[in-house]
Amino acid sequence: MLLLVEKLSIAFFFFLIILFWYITIKAGAGTPLDRFVGKFNLISALIIPIGIFLTNRIFQLQYQAMNREATFKMIDRGWITLNEKMFLYYKSCPRFVDSLYFDWQKERTNNDIISNNDIIPDNDDWQAVNYLTILIFQAWEDYITSRNVDETYDVAWINCFISWSNSKILKNRWDINKMLYGKFTQEFGDYLFNITSTHMPKNETEMNNLGILIAESETYKNILFNRFNSSSS
Repeated sequence: MLLLVEKLSIAFFFFLIILFWYITIKAGAGTPLDRFVGKFNLISALIIPIGIFLTNRIFQLQYQAMNREATFKMIDRGWITLNEKMFLYYKSCPRFVDSLYFDWQKERTNNDIISNNDIIPDNDDWQAVNYLTILIFQAWEDYITSRNVDETYDVAWINCFISWSNSKILKNRWDINKMLYGKFTQEFGDYLFNITSTHMPKNETEMNNLGILIAESETYKNILFNRFNSSSS
């Protein structure tokens, strides 16, 4: 609805400009001063769509910001904080917390897996691993959601994600839990794991270069474009 109002305002504005040009060029009655004074009403009319456009744009940005803030609060209360409490109280009621998840979510075994790093090691608490991976995956979703308003340099965030996505344990948890996140977050996560599976930075320079490679790639740009285009339609 907001986008429709904005488009109509722009169309009306250009219509008045064309009309103003036509009258100014074609009308020849009276002196130049008379014709100019006679255009005051039309000039005033031009201000109206401009005001509508600016007001609608400001309202649209405020509306998006409110929705984003409400979404983050809901995620924090219903997802992050809840999982944090499960982690904190796991030792007090492990059977209850375990009952809230499928066995395959807690530890997926696979006969084709060769490296022990591909599953959660026996000495790692699955609930702790689950909670920390949730924080990481949610950070990716928040990043994709807020990229159009966050002024932080893209590569700075991506460099953090590169380090994380080199973890085989994290990849295992991603394969299990990625369906819990949005379509574009899934595409972003898959892309990160795909890139880091073939690129292993040996120092900070190589990692930064890899971050630049990702940030400037068509795949990354298309994910952001499709994410923001879908939210504005």
